[in-house]
Amino acid sequence: MFQKKLDKILSQALTDAGFITPTPLQLKSIPRIKSGSDLVCVAPQGSGKTMAIVIGVIQQLKRAVADVPRALIVVRDVEAAQVMQEQFDQLTEDMDLRVHNAMDGRRLDDIRDRIYFGSDVVIGTAKRFNELYSMSGLNLNDLKMFVVDDADKVMKMEVLSQIDRLSRSIPKSQHIVFAKIMTDRIERYAESFMAIHDILEIE
Repeated sequence: MFQKKLDKILSQALTDAGFITPTPLQLKSIPRIKSGSDLVCVAPQGSGKTMAIVIGVIQQLKRAVADVPRALIVVRDVEAAQVMQEQFDQLTEDMDLRVHNAMDGRRLDDIRDRIYFGSDVVIGTAKRFNELYSMSGLNLNDLKMFVVDDADKVMKMEVLSQIDRLSRSIPKSQHIVFAKIMTDRIERYAESFMAIHDILEIE
């Protein structure tokens, strides 16, 4: 029943990947992402947060459009970026969505050029996104989704200022924050950049 509400190609990709039963987090968060609502989701380790983000982003974007990014996903480090990239690759094999990992070890100029020549989803750290933005390597004018994974770890004082800078540069976008625990910094971010938002807590 869950997959019948998703894009047909995505639903088939999930079936092919052996994804049968969603976790409680995925069951509750993906429809909210699909609705376009801003969302703060708090859930423990192992609840399927990364896959929920991947499914939600694919469902919203569906296919390649124009050249500029429509989703930025902020992750904590290189390893997290690679894990998320692999999940996107698995589910978009029969789609034309262009997903770029800005943490793949290439030179910054090369990453900027790859994004410039066509991208739908870009995964990276807040620091990397700010580096790219500073060198005119990120066009945020058509961004539809701004996602922060592991926000309780990512939103440290220095990094939070980098995330704030990016958020202030986005004309209008769906903001999605996933975390293991709610923190004061997450609450402040939500108050600043999510005028109306859902808070979903999974135990």
